[in-house]
Amino acid sequence: MMTRSQALHKRERLANRISGWESVLRGSLLQRTVHHSSGCPKCARGEGHPLWVLNVGYAGGKTRQISIRPQQVDQVRKAIRQYQKVKDTLEAISEINQLLLRLDRSEAKQKERTL
Repeated sequence: MMTRSQALHKRERLANRISGWESVLRGSLLQRTVHHSSGCPKCARGEGHPLWVLNVGYAGGKTRQISIRPQQVDQVRKAIRQYQKVKDTLEAISEINQLLLRLDRSEAKQKERTL
């Protein structure tokens, strides 16, 4: 088990890793194909028009799709990766904070026994 000092040091290191959080995006980047109902030769051949969307899920099963221009795809991919990195780091910090709570409880019990 980690000591209090080790846990605090690790938590500080993790917190320092969170940079660039202001450019995060939650969701999935999808490529869809849109087909017009009539009047488009490309759609008549069954090819359709590819487009990128950011799909974001919300509580209650609701989703939002935001159209993404082709020149934005790399930026969106990077922001989604950054979101995952921040989320993973926050999860690790939360685990350390839980450990610190258990250590506090354990230390308090030891103090009670010595009194």
